[in-house]
Amino acid sequence: MENAGEEQRRQGPGRRRFVKSLGLAAGGLLAGGAGVVTEQAWKDRPVPASAASVESWRPPGCQVDVFWSVDTKRRLVALTFDDGPMERWTPQALDALDAEKVPATFFVVGSRLVRNAELVRGRFDRHEVGNHTWRHDDLSRMSHKSAYESIHRTHEAIEKVTGRTPTLLRPPWGRLGGTTLHVAAEHRYDIALWSLLVQDRRFDDRPSKLVDSVVDNAAPGAIVLAHDVGAPSRKVAVQELPAMIRGLRERGFEFVTVSQLRQAATSPAAGGPAPRGNGAGDKAIFVPGRHGGSRVG
Repeated sequence: MENAGEEQRRQGPGRRRFVKSLGLAAGGLLAGGAGVVTEQAWKDRPVPASAASVESWRPPGCQVDVFWSVDTKRRLVALTFDDGPMERWTPQALDALDAEKVPATFFVVGSRLVRNAELVRGRFDRHEVGNHTWRHDDLSRMSHKSAYESIHRTHEAIEKVTGRTPTLLRPPWGRLGGTTLHVAAEHRYDIALWSLLVQDRRFDDRPSKLVDSVVDNAAPGAIVLAHDVGAPSRKVAVQELPAMIRGLRERGFEFVTVSQLRQAATSPAAGGPAPRGNGAGDKAIFVPGRHGGSRVG
């Protein structure tokens, strides 16, 4: 598994994807352009800040989409949870989702998934699982080799535990750079950010305000970021999850996974992106929502 990155590079560029659609992540770096240099560039520039600073690839029609939300007139919202799974507070989050019959998308940390596989085995069946690196790594500061290994180890762990192949990456802290985009392309991932943050640190002593900040600010196509591990404030957020769900339902919202949300994106005839095989648009860069600039882990 440690040598997976080297093995894929030996297989040649045919399996790689051209990075075509780029975005500015919350708290991240702007990555732009696409250049063509030699394979040696991977070694010469170990931490590319731009997608133009290392080799790009020639196969046409391939891309990485970076999105914060989805353009849709349907009252749909996707709940997402980062950083798990761990005993604090993943089981409680899953219990609440099960009780309310709500699907969600979990962006898991690979080392934690391996360590706590029995905690979630079978419990992710009705949810989507995405890649959040091996140890909550800052991909924008890593060499291509290290970033590839972090993503690939997590990719394989997700496949082993869930029996499904992930299609989405959420880089920790939303930090983008050339490395992030290249390793996403190599794994055929799109990059899912968020448009609405569950502000547990701000409202941990005012649970009703915490709920209101989500319910009142949700918009059709929103991607909500919460956490299922960590500080006591995140426990408060998990405890208030049923109230958030019920409040959103009272406003007419339905709950879907991130990939399901993308499949509901506005059709080209209405001026929006067309879904492709994994629910992504052929060319979909979405404008961040009004709450999309928060800096979180």
